[in-house]
Amino acid sequence: MEMRRRRTSARWLLIWLASVPIGGLPHTATALDFSAERIVKSGKSVVTAHVNAKDDRWRFEFAQPQGGASIIIVRMDRQSSWLILSKRRQYLEVPIARDHQLAVSETMEGELSREFVGDQTLNGYPTELFEVTVAENGGTRQYYQWVTKVQRFPVKTVSKQGKWSEEFRHVIFTKQSPFLFELPQRLDLANPTAETQY
Repeated sequence: MEMRRRRTSARWLLIWLASVPIGGLPHTATALDFSAERIVKSGKSVVTAHVNAKDDRWRFEFAQPQGGASIIIVRMDRQSSWLILSKRRQYLEVPIARDHQLAVSETMEGELSREFVGDQTLNGYPTELFEVTVAENGGTRQYYQWVTKVQRFPVKTVSKQGKWSEEFRHVIFTKQSPFLFELPQRLDLANPTAETQY
């Protein structure tokens, strides 16, 4: 029974990894240390994670595991990420999924134009609200973006159609420990391919 459960879990993880879209490098990021709650909405899907960021290294701790992983550590310097399967005390090293590339620059990928709308206070920070047009999938798409005045950090971005949004709440701009972005000890490398052969 336990072996069957392991095989099912391993197969599901492989299917999830194959379905995750892999993107290129995000737009040039600003060196920035912070922690926050990140909420991404896409249609009816809502993914919440606690995020720690240090320059080009990011750590996501999910409220609900994603693809079996409760923690994902992204290392742009290595061009890979670690999916930590805490319940199994295992990890996988995989390419960086587009969903796990933090946009920490106010300039959006494919940006064509930006129009200032006004000043607003959002999540405790004075921000500037912009309407941004980007080139996307062969066409154009409009977004509203709130950028903090001091750090120039995009604390919230919403598609004008309202079907997608990314928001950072409880943002604290402070230095993050480098140990948060290292692979924890006492974890085994998961080998789902080998498990499915039993």
